[in-house]
Amino acid sequence: MRRTGAVVGLCFAVSTAGAQDLPPPQPGDAVEMIELMLGRVPSRHDSPLAAMHGLADLYGRGLEQARSGTPGAAGLWLLLGDVALRSTDAGLTQSYAADMLPLYRQQPDAILLVLTDAPWLAPSTCHHLSAYFGSEDRPEDGRAPFLASETPRIAKALPDPVASACLEALATPR
Repeated sequence: MRRTGAVVGLCFAVSTAGAQDLPPPQPGDAVEMIELMLGRVPSRHDSPLAAMHGLADLYGRGLEQARSGTPGAAGLWLLLGDVALRSTDAGLTQSYAADMLPLYRQQPDAILLVLTDAPWLAPSTCHHLSAYFGSEDRPEDGRAPFLASETPRIAKALPDPVASACLEALATPR
């Protein structure tokens, strides 16, 4: 119960001011995210291989909930993206590089609201957005039009230093 309470508090930190009205994440998912942030193999899995598959499931559930507009889900998914960037899981980081921009295009205001409320997630989120361009089969030449169209929105939504750092990250090929 103590772990779930810690995660509920963490979830409030990555959600909008109305987070108190949101249901908490599933307790198993919440504990798994905390353990991932601590660099531990999640305890709900019997082996590192099971943990790898469990992480893929957690990623998929989180992305699907974020895409569906489930309240608070975008913040949790961005939090997992921050964990991914700090981890040594290249596959997970590449998954974020592929999925972040399509989610942003679908829900730019929701993503920017999370970054406004939790600016510490902006570096990893902007890194993943930037990594979309030029990665795998995605063309680098899409970066300039994206920056041209989104710079005013990002500059308006985020505090100056956060917006500047994000835009610099977006302009830098990964």
